[in-house]
Amino acid sequence: MINDDCVRVPATSVEEHVIDETADLEVWSLRTQKGEAQALRESIIQAASVDGAELLVLRGDMVFGADQIRSALYHAKMSIRAGTNSSESLAMETLLYASGERQLSTAIDKMSVDQETEEVAIAKLASGRIRGSESWQRMPAMKTDIDRKALARFGISDDELTTQSSAKAYELVLEKVAAVDVMKK
Repeated sequence: MINDDCVRVPATSVEEHVIDETADLEVWSLRTQKGEAQALRESIIQAASVDGAELLVLRGDMVFGADQIRSALYHAKMSIRAGTNSSESLAMETLLYASGERQLSTAIDKMSVDQETEEVAIAKLASGRIRGSESWQRMPAMKTDIDRKALARFGISDDELTTQSSAKAYELVLEKVAAVDVMKK
């Protein structure tokens, strides 16, 4: 049975070839005040572009762990190699997969920081330097407490949650990421 407040998740189980393909990935989270996330996003991206890093800055409440971004980055790279990508940039293709959505406009609406954002996820997708600060926390492979409401906002229904044990609910997020390949066809 899944607790109404949170879902406990097991240790990471990402396959070795995915880890090898996404070796440059680093993911952090940081707290911010409502109304400040968009300016923060712009300053982070601007600083990273000077240092040659390709970044993705997302709503932290829609990122359930670094493995979600790792899987999204892997699928984005494979899609670009196969010529089935929906976007011209690695960051936008990764955003599409991370959202579990088929349409880029829907993915942007779902995952982009806005005036209500209080947690930001920052992902360095490719080689290059990034200057973080002390307030940046490395994101774990999987968050230990996942709120049912956040899962619902991500698009995971109560029916889907009842099909999984609480230990496997996080896998529903990873399944949605991988399912983008099927939805794109």
